[in-house]
Amino acid sequence: MSATLPAHARDDLVEMTQAALDDVRLERLRAQTALLATASPFYRERLRATGPPTTFEELAHVAPTTKADFLGAPEDFRLRLGSDAPAEEQALAYLIYTTGTTSGRPAPLYITAADDWAYQLHARRCAQILGFGAEETIANLFPLTPFPMGARIRTDRTAAALGTALVQGHTGSAHPDWPVHRRLDEAIDLVHTHRATVLWGVSGFVRRFVIRAAERGVDLGHVRWCFITGEATSPARMADLRARLTAAGADGARVVDRYGSTEGWSMVACDGAHGWHNPSPEDIYLEVVDPVTHLPVPDGEEGALLLTHLRARGTALLRYAVGDVARLTRGRCPGCGRIGERLLAPPVRTGGLTKVNGTLVNTGAIVDALASVSGLREWRVATEYATAGQELSGDALVVEIAPEPGVLTGDPSALADVQARVADLVRTQAHLAPTVRVVEADDIFTPTRETKPRRYIERRVPGTGGAA
Repeated sequence: MSATLPAHARDDLVEMTQAALDDVRLERLRAQTALLATASPFYRERLRATGPPTTFEELAHVAPTTKADFLGAPEDFRLRLGSDAPAEEQALAYLIYTTGTTSGRPAPLYITAADDWAYQLHARRCAQILGFGAEETIANLFPLTPFPMGARIRTDRTAAALGTALVQGHTGSAHPDWPVHRRLDEAIDLVHTHRATVLWGVSGFVRRFVIRAAERGVDLGHVRWCFITGEATSPARMADLRARLTAAGADGARVVDRYGSTEGWSMVACDGAHGWHNPSPEDIYLEVVDPVTHLPVPDGEEGALLLTHLRARGTALLRYAVGDVARLTRGRCPGCGRIGERLLAPPVRTGGLTKVNGTLVNTGAIVDALASVSGLREWRVATEYATAGQELSGDALVVEIAPEPGVLTGDPSALADVQARVADLVRTQAHLAPTVRVVEADDIFTPTRETKPRRYIERRVPGTGGAA
């Protein structure tokens, strides 16, 4: 790292022994679960019969907390601390929101001053793993949304923790009463004016940002890093983004696929290519469990990913199922020597399977494969009725594509070629013949209105005879 971190913030997970880490974790587990048993409305009920777990073996027998549990009653996961708690544990620093409550409104996560400080130390750990210094200028390309987005605020907190300069893109859906949002071109101009060295945002938006910059002839040669998150990113999508960066002048920019969740924190990979590190294992405990028994599986085996907060003081979660399937190891990293959990492969979001006329289709696999088709600006998979509004007409697998402008305005055979390659790829993946529909790029993803692209849409509404 070209800018050295303060001594108290350095990552000691290279020198620390596993036994020492285990001791710290056990102490924090006992303190945290004892607190949950009294200060958390949800866990006070869940742990009433058994009492708080005092070992990780006992923790493994606590029923997982589901997204439905949290999204259905997010206030029940906020700790009610007594007046004798330290000020930093009581003081509310900010709120961030996750999506998908039963009411349709995002669920709040309460972040105390202590939680914020813990995240800033975590951010410094991530920077050290990556070799990322204070001399960078970060462009925060997460949208400005009505409910503060965790990734956007955490990007700001990372800049504060590292002492880097920060450029705010402030894109998002414009509000008639609050004209504070910027258009995509305005965000590009700001990034270029301030010579930002880091593009940080949802992968689909960053991709469109880079494409637009290249179209305008804006040279992004000052960009050295590209941090992407918010969507599963296949090797094909990574390769596509690198090619787009090169076309915009940022040849050699390092693309970093950060994995994380609003409810948890980020994981990053070291240069050793040995998986994504949990940079703060003393604060976040990860498990991969059998989806039926909810017991931990052996290291390296696939299962459902759970996280436990070991020192949260605002919103606190115990064995929270993030909704991903992953493989995990706890061994010391052979690349960088750190201890703590590592995810051995990109986690896979559950729920990507659907049936089309009785055939099981992995829509996620199709979406990932489409990233390798040259000539596409945007793409999306949809399932709908074969005849609009007629449920009994059967199902249709539709691929909506927005070709590059040159494909649309050039030789007519170019568009036909792209459509044929898309159809062939989907037939190989799904063993079904798709309908390939040409649409506008903004029909699939409008960067200034949406947080991230929706790569799969279910338009069938069983029992209604209609379409979503």
